[in-house]
Amino acid sequence: MPTSHDLVELSHEECLRLLMTHRPRLGRLAFTSQGRVLVFPMNFVLVDRRLYFRTAPGSKLLAALRIDRVTFEVDHVDDVWREGWSVLAFGRLREVTDPEELADLAHRPLRPWAPGGRPHHLRMDIDDLSGRRID
Repeated sequence: MPTSHDLVELSHEECLRLLMTHRPRLGRLAFTSQGRVLVFPMNFVLVDRRLYFRTAPGSKLLAALRIDRVTFEVDHVDDVWREGWSVLAFGRLREVTDPEELADLAHRPLRPWAPGGRPHHLRMDIDDLSGRRID
């Protein structure tokens, strides 16, 4: 088992590749609301350098309409080899209302795990990406 690890900064392209290929398609959406930091697990799909989510009415949807900046985090950890990576995407969250965009999303692998209806689609326009890998 390795005993020495290096922390490596990931390129923008490698961050996008990890967001595109990571399975399961699950990460954490973080934002502030009423003075609190909220973090929600979210299924996602990456399309044309935009992240998409589905949600029910509530705090995430309100954030899409009211909060200027959000962060989305995806990671992978290998406990045995003590290796892993983390990608942070920073941007703005908006509700998708365009019929053509919604029709395209209907054919994407964006399937929530949580029970109940998730009729609203959110789009995160990525302003910046950062990532690190330890190996």
